[in-house]
Amino acid sequence: MRAAVWTLPLAKSLDKAREAPAREEPAGDIAARAGSPDVLAEWDLVKRAQQFDAAAIEALYQAYYPKVYNYSFLQMGDVQAAEDLASDVMLKMIESINKYTFRGLPFGAWVFRIARNRLIDLHRRRRRRGEVDLSETLSSALASPQALAERALERGQLQVALKHLTDEQRQVIVLKFIEGFDNRSVGKIMARSEGAVKSLQHRALGSLRRLLYSDRV
Repeated sequence: MRAAVWTLPLAKSLDKAREAPAREEPAGDIAARAGSPDVLAEWDLVKRAQQFDAAAIEALYQAYYPKVYNYSFLQMGDVQAAEDLASDVMLKMIESINKYTFRGLPFGAWVFRIARNRLIDLHRRRRRRGEVDLSETLSSALASPQALAERALERGQLQVALKHLTDEQRQVIVLKFIEGFDNRSVGKIMARSEGAVKSLQHRALGSLRRLLYSDRV
């Protein structure tokens, strides 16, 4: 998405962000929690964004908008709803970025926690209005193939199969094997323990294997 599109509501978001000063952390604490050079490099970018560096904010937006869109679309199967949710999450990211504290996890774990909460809120609102759950509208066929788990799944098959999983199983598969988060980060996003994530993953992969060798997908 071009900067001209997302900068229209940016002033309001930055005004909200300025109300909460960026949290300062001792350098030793940050180094002790660093998971990888990439995580530290991204943390440097986040710190610049917390100082309202427009280039840093745009870089984070460009990096995470497509990821959040993919996550949302695979959960809902609705292009417009996924675009709306991804845009909403990006604005919330900008508004709340000064509240973010580095704890050794990728910044994306924090962003996807926002996305998950927004998705839950959306489903609740739709249920209250008596609308069909968006997860039931998943359509088939994404254009390009995507390896999953044992590299036996294509993305087109995956999208069809995902609708047969529970919400939590579907989230684990998307976060782990498409977005590439580790168990610790997935646990943070979903507010579950690493053990629970492993258990969900095991059950989800078992269900996917059965589905892919049946005539349901």
